[in-house]
Amino acid sequence: MKTVLSSIYQWRIKLSFSRLQEFEATLSNSPRDPTALEGAAVTFAQLGEYAKAASLLNDLTKEKPNDADVLRLLGEVNYELKDYEGSVAAYKTSAMASKDIEFEVLRGLTNSLLAAEKPDEAVQFLLSCRERLSSEILSKKHDNSPTDSQKLDPIQVELLLGKAYSDWGHVSDAVAVYDQLISTHPDDFRGYLAKGIILKENKNIGDAERMFIQARFFAPDKAKVLVDRYSR
Repeated sequence: MKTVLSSIYQWRIKLSFSRLQEFEATLSNSPRDPTALEGAAVTFAQLGEYAKAASLLNDLTKEKPNDADVLRLLGEVNYELKDYEGSVAAYKTSAMASKDIEFEVLRGLTNSLLAAEKPDEAVQFLLSCRERLSSEILSKKHDNSPTDSQKLDPIQVELLLGKAYSDWGHVSDAVAVYDQLISTHPDDFRGYLAKGIILKENKNIGDAERMFIQARFFAPDKAKVLVDRYSR
């Protein structure tokens, strides 16, 4: 099995290098070609060559300054380079360029702000997203064609908010977010799991174990292993 997986991996690497050579050949003649810039940047990112990917993406943003996906990828690459300020800037610009709330941008910007030791800003950002999402849900509740923002899982926003509060040292606020999540979505395991994790981190073992039991009860089969991992 390992031999098969190794062969598949090597084949993918060769394919990536082959595509990269094609993109670089195009760029040697047309350095500002958007398709080649994006293709080369994505390939370098897949190969873990984040500095090269970032350089190409910065060039690409000059050609496509309002492309939310390009800016999001730049945020991801800068994060891998530990350029958290650059990552925050890219994610913020991506959010402004998109008319909808994209979860990948939401999560990426939150993680970058936390890595940049700006948990207060992460909390404020998530609170504003929560308010915007709630407003859209209320205004469109009779609409049969929800926007992409409405397709965003509100539970994911709450989980990120709880994490941001926790990183900020506001444990009671994080627990309050999880309590509200459990109250609003009592059949969803994620609220119980998140609360169990933060209680365990703060040495409240008995209450944490009760949360893990609830989380495991409500978790789908494929998620039970995740609950077990955190409850050990």
